[in-house]
Amino acid sequence: MTLRPFVQLAAARAVDRNKLPADLAEFYAAHEGVGLESSSDRPVRLCRLEEVAQVGWNDLWPACGAPEGWERFAAFRVGMGMFGDTIVYVLNAPSCPTGSILALGRDLAGPGGVGPFSLESSLVLATSFPAWLAHLGRWGWVEHAVAGWEAPPDPQEVVQYYLALNPSMNVGGA
Repeated sequence: MTLRPFVQLAAARAVDRNKLPADLAEFYAAHEGVGLESSSDRPVRLCRLEEVAQVGWNDLWPACGAPEGWERFAAFRVGMGMFGDTIVYVLNAPSCPTGSILALGRDLAGPGGVGPFSLESSLVLATSFPAWLAHLGRWGWVEHAVAGWEAPPDPQEVVQYYLALNPSMNVGGA
């Protein structure tokens, strides 16, 4: 199994650019995600186009009210980590800019992003969708923040990458 969480389409397809941010629409015009139902052995499962959905806090965790500062949270769900962490393209979040890629889950080494409303259960993965894909490609399609895979040849480089995006993240003595 290849770990790459998407495939190149044989031919470009039309994507409604009014429903998705430009960089997501451009990506999905030429690619398809492996889908949320693909093997949970994958470090990252990128949504198929029809699975990409705009979400708010209550869409992700309907039983929990939004934490302080997160009442206006809005994003597009674009994927999932191997342990069930939700990966989103941020439209509005109090801890990172629009366009950032953010993981939300239980066992992340947050708090993610910056500011007084950073959540322990979050981690910024990249400042943009194209930057995230480049980061994934650099590390063999493994998102180390949401996967239990063995460390890369230089684990400190990965730690520094995440610390640049999440300056208060728990690095466990690293």
